[in-house]
Amino acid sequence: MPRLQISHTLAQPPAPSGASENPAAHPTHWSAGAEGWQPGSHACTESATPPWDHLTLGLALARTLCKSPTLRQALANVAEQTAGLELEEIAGLPRWNASAEYSGARNFNSSGSYGRTAAASVGLSWVLFDFGQRNAQLQAARQTLSAALSNQSNTVLESVRDMLRLYGEAVVAHAGLEASTEAENTASRTADAAVARYQAQVGNQIERLQAQTALAQATLERFRALSRWETARGNLALALGADITQALRLVDWEAWVHSAGDSSAFAELQREAREQHPRTRAAMAQIQSLQARLSAAQAENKGSVSVSASAGSSRNWGAAGSGTTPTASAAIVASIPLFNGRESKAVENQIVAQIQSREAELEAVQRELDSQLWQAYQAARTSRQALTASERLMDSADSAYQVAQGRYRAGVGSMLELLNAQAALADARRERVTAQVERLTAQTQLSLATGRVGPTQTSGPAALR
Repeated sequence: MPRLQISHTLAQPPAPSGASENPAAHPTHWSAGAEGWQPGSHACTESATPPWDHLTLGLALARTLCKSPTLRQALANVAEQTAGLELEEIAGLPRWNASAEYSGARNFNSSGSYGRTAAASVGLSWVLFDFGQRNAQLQAARQTLSAALSNQSNTVLESVRDMLRLYGEAVVAHAGLEASTEAENTASRTADAAVARYQAQVGNQIERLQAQTALAQATLERFRALSRWETARGNLALALGADITQALRLVDWEAWVHSAGDSSAFAELQREAREQHPRTRAAMAQIQSLQARLSAAQAENKGSVSVSASAGSSRNWGAAGSGTTPTASAAIVASIPLFNGRESKAVENQIVAQIQSREAELEAVQRELDSQLWQAYQAARTSRQALTASERLMDSADSAYQVAQGRYRAGVGSMLELLNAQAALADARRERVTAQVERLTAQTQLSLATGRVGPTQTSGPAALR
C-alpha cells in the first residue's frame, strides 16, 4: 500500500481568495492519501508532532490515523491473515526432513562386547492428490485476507467520519464562542452608551437597565460557549492522540466548504456503494471463504494420495567388525476415511449455516448502506441551499444591526430594537458557521457512504443542483 508523505497540498486547502469558487484548479482533497497514513509508518514518524496552532483538516486526519488504535488492530489482523495465507501456500509444497542418530550398546556379561551405530537419512513426503482440498483451503485463506483488507479500508472510512465529526463540533463550538464574545462586546458598548445617555438626561432608566440586563445575559452565554468549546476541543485532542489539555487552533477549513461539486445520480452512487464499499466487500469475501471451506470439507471426506521416500545409510562398529549399510524406501499411500459420514455431514451443515448467516448479514449491510447513502444524498442536496440561506441571513442581520444602531444613536430607535438586532446578528453568525460545517460534513459523508475517501465524481448532468 502506498504511503503518502505529508505535503502542503494535503496539509493546507486552496488559498481562500477565489479558490473555493474554482475547485478544479486545486484538485487535491483534504482527505487525499488517507489510506497511506498507517501507524508506525515513516510518514507518521516524520509528522509525529503537528502544528497545534495551525491545525488543518488534512493534518488532523493524518494525526488521527497515525494514532488510531483501531487502525493498528486492523493492520495487525491483515498481517495475521497474510501469514495464514503463506502457511496455506507452504502446506502444498513437498515436505523434506533429515535425521541423524548415534547410539552405543554394551553387554554386561562374560563377553563384555561393545557396539556403536551411526545412521543418517533424508526423507520426502508430498500429497499428490486430495480432490481439491488444498486448493479450497488456499482459496479460503485468500478470501479471509481479502476480508481483512476490506475491514482495514472500512476502518479508515470510520476514522475519517469520526475525525470530521469531532473537528466540526470543535469548529461550531469555537464559532459559538467567538459569536458570544462579539455579542458580549457589542452589549458592553451598548450598555455604556445607554449609561451615557441616561447620565446626559437624554435617555431613560428602563433603557439603561435593559442594556445592563442584555450585557449580563451575553456574559452568561459566553461562559456557556466557552464550556462547550473546551469540551469539544478536549474530545478532538484525545482523538488526535494528544493530551486533553492541548491547546488547538483550527484553520483553513472554510476553503473546503465549496470545493466539492455536485454528485452523480443516486442510482449510480447506490451501485457503486454495493459494489465497492469495504463493508460489502468484506461480507462477500467472508461468504466466499466459507464456501471454499465447505469445498475443502467435502474434499477431505474423499481421501488423498501421497508419496513418501527416504534414503540413508548406517554404520556399525562392534566386536563382529564394522560395516556400512545403505537404506532406501519409497511408498505411495492412499488414505480414505471410513465410518465418518456423520461427522463430515455435521461439519458441512455447520459451514452451510455459517454461509446462510453471512448472506443474511450481507443483506443487512446493504440495507444499512442504502439508508446511510440516502441520508447523505439528501443532506448534500439541502446543505448547499442551507448555506446560501445562512449567508443571506448573515447579510440581512448585519444590515439590520447597523440600521438599529444608527437609529438608536440618532435618538429615534428604541433600546429593545437594538437589543433584538444584536441577538439576531449573533444567531446569524452561529448559523452561518453551522451551515458551513454541515455543508462540508454532507460532502464528506456522501463520499464515505459510497466507500470512497474524497469527493464523489460527477457523471453527466449534476443531480444535486
